[in-house]
Amino acid sequence: LRQLIRSYGILLRYSGDIMVLNYDNAYQNRMPVIKKKPALNKLKKNDIYAVTKLASGEGSSPAMPCSMVSMINNRQRGIGPQDGPFSRSAVCRINNRFRPNTFVDRVHKCDQKVFCGKFTGDGNQFITASQDSLIRVFDSSNCHYRQLRTMEAKHVSWAILDVDFSPDGKSFVYTTWADALFIASLDDLSTDCIQTLQLNSDSPKLGVFSVCYSSCGKHLLCGANYGIFTYDLPTGTRTMAPDTHGRTDVNAVGFVDESSNIFFSGSDHGVIKLWDRRCMDEANLEGVGKLIGHCDGITFIDSRNDGRYIISNSKDQSIKLWDLRQMSTGASGHERHFRDWDYRWDDVPKRFFTSPRTLAGDTSIMTYRGHKVQKSLIRAKFSPAATTGQRYIYTGCGTGRLIIYDVLTGQIVEAIEGHRDIVRDVAWHPHRSEILTCSWDASIHRHAYRGVTERDEEPEKKTRGRTRRLADDSDDDDSEDDERKTVQQPTRRSRRIAERTGGGHFLRSTLATLSSAGSSRRSSRN
Repeated sequence: LRQLIRSYGILLRYSGDIMVLNYDNAYQNRMPVIKKKPALNKLKKNDIYAVTKLASGEGSSPAMPCSMVSMINNRQRGIGPQDGPFSRSAVCRINNRFRPNTFVDRVHKCDQKVFCGKFTGDGNQFITASQDSLIRVFDSSNCHYRQLRTMEAKHVSWAILDVDFSPDGKSFVYTTWADALFIASLDDLSTDCIQTLQLNSDSPKLGVFSVCYSSCGKHLLCGANYGIFTYDLPTGTRTMAPDTHGRTDVNAVGFVDESSNIFFSGSDHGVIKLWDRRCMDEANLEGVGKLIGHCDGITFIDSRNDGRYIISNSKDQSIKLWDLRQMSTGASGHERHFRDWDYRWDDVPKRFFTSPRTLAGDTSIMTYRGHKVQKSLIRAKFSPAATTGQRYIYTGCGTGRLIIYDVLTGQIVEAIEGHRDIVRDVAWHPHRSEILTCSWDASIHRHAYRGVTERDEEPEKKTRGRTRRLADDSDDDDSEDDERKTVQQPTRRSRRIAERTGGGHFLRSTLATLSSAGSSRRSSRN
């Protein structure tokens, strides 16, 4: 009953009568309907279109075989453009046929919301941070994800907001609502060994939303609610605190490539700024460029790590692909265009999907729509170059799904269900075709490829959503840390039919049961 009241807006009176306060909330997990097809004109004219096709093995000659069996046979016979092992692009072409498409199992169940998760560069360890003040480290060298260590973070305040590994993978940094950064070693996760790096800001309440290491491991870059801060680790001093976005929240920062000379920042104004560390003076701070196109605040930015392309996720319910050689010109500041809704509490207005705005001077080369950005700073990232050729963009979603876009078409190729609250962070394993999702339903899920026959061969795989939820709830308190719970997807069908016969039927049947129970109580009193 508590879940019904929270999810569907149901009011149960003492008399036994039932009032539905907001019936639309029963379908709040619906995917948005995007009627307008993605515009591919700019994308196809840009170099990234051909580069991505080649890297993912799609730029081959039409005469080359499309069948994987034919590719193997031709390799064994010495037929083809090269002898010996498959080329990197051919490997990516094969891997992309087995991209994650199914929720496989639950890696871990936490006590409170999970905010972020990240793999080390070699993929052998995975770290998560949650609202229960715990940082967990898992062995991710195989698909079993055994928990290695747990650390209780200090000065957490509300939640651990971000985490990043050092380039050597031996330590990590995390951020909270505190005027400091915190570094710990992976080998010693005791609270006493946490190193505190004071930022010495003049803010009465500082929250650091994003943090990252430079490629050399000597510098830290972070974005906070009062701008950008940089920290020099060898000297142990804050080196720069520029007022970069007019005292607004800077939600995302990062470096463009391995040189770590140029970095970006994204704020609640919806503007992305580029900065060059080689020509910055704290007394006269000027960016080297800006990217304008989003109508609302930036939630995350990810670099393709090639020094040229980045993507940005935004509260205007879109992901944009940018070419850093095409900077925006004109006015230096653009305020938010939508002021009548708060993404933390409100439902997403339909106008974001039915009639999206295009700002004058928008220099983005592609816009991806179809996911929801709600409640928190949801993250979107490029898929790994080594295994996919960066063919995909994958993101969390306010509907509790993992969304995967095709970079070349703008279409959603996978929308994987499994969570009961927003997916805030996502992590694609560097060398395996699997994705981990961190959700506000306090769970970490693993997604991988499953063929149709694999999904349908066992009878229990046809379990419906309500039974699945009840089974999860009854087992949450007693489950072990290393327990694996496989949840299978229901039979695929039209979303419209599923909503009409699934969620609506469940709500109507539950209301009928509660109503009959109330009538029985009234008759017994009479």
